[in-house]
Amino acid sequence: MNSIDLSVIIPVFNAENDLMELFESLKNQKNLFYEVIAINDGSTDQSQIILEKIAQIDKRWVLISQPHRGVSVARNQGIARARGRWIAFTDSDDWLAPQAFETWVQQAEKGDLDCLVGNGFRFKLNPQKPTETLLYRQPWGKILTGREWVIQSVHKNEWPHYVFLQLVKRAFLIKNQLRFIPNMLHEDILWTTELAEVAQRMGFCAEPLYGYRINPESITQSTSIERLAHRAISYLNIIEKLLNKAEAVKQDKAFHQALLKQAHRETRHFLGLMRKKLPPSQLRTQLAKKFTSLGLRTAVFKGICHPDEFWHALRINFFMAYYAQRHNRFSR
Repeated sequence: MNSIDLSVIIPVFNAENDLMELFESLKNQKNLFYEVIAINDGSTDQSQIILEKIAQIDKRWVLISQPHRGVSVARNQGIARARGRWIAFTDSDDWLAPQAFETWVQQAEKGDLDCLVGNGFRFKLNPQKPTETLLYRQPWGKILTGREWVIQSVHKNEWPHYVFLQLVKRAFLIKNQLRFIPNMLHEDILWTTELAEVAQRMGFCAEPLYGYRINPESITQSTSIERLAHRAISYLNIIEKLLNKAEAVKQDKAFHQALLKQAHRETRHFLGLMRKKLPPSQLRTQLAKKFTSLGLRTAVFKGICHPDEFWHALRINFFMAYYAQRHNRFSR
């Protein structure tokens, strides 16, 4: 029996319209032995039926079903089940060029990498009509430590957290006990931080081989107050954990500074949600108070080295104080 080169992990939630297109693109992957682990995360549409049909056609597909517990739990299930030397994480509505995984695996094995970062492109309906390439300023062709990569990428303002562009050695994941944090949106940020902290050999493939579908129904496009609140709380957790990680690696000054800078950037996303998406409400007040109780109003000034960053720290302090003081109005 041939050993498995690659395990492709796919969380699936209500993806009935796109699963067959993804299946066809995976079926066209050549010159490697791979398995597909599809985790149905409590879909309420026809996704399970479609997955069962796919598994009947292609015995390389392994199906797991779970109640709706989120993408992190689904990916962790896939990691636990994986048997390949390499692991890739694919979104259920995306597409891959026929040579994508062959190219990634060959480059990763040639460089004896812990992780390879690939490249991709955005598309709306037809992957043959890409709208834009995802990455431009990565150290193509080089091999860096994960920390060096973070430092360079943050400096260039292009630190990609796209898990779907990562090819990771399974033995490396097992050794370092890397897992996704459950019940958190934008979980890719912390996953990538933990991975980069310990990776000794990271490589980079410039050719855009992964098609990322622009989905108007994605979590990041949702206007649901519940989803927006979940995103805001997740950003608070991410900011706090990035700051804590920066403190823990303080002896590595460049890595420490890069993490502080990234935490600062994530506060911009948090403030954008609070100002532009969440309406005045007790929820917004509670989030502002949470920001303060976590000590983030002072923490955002750490590592500042540019006037624009200082100005942003002042702005977010003003808005958090303003929102927190409106509690009495909304609690009447």
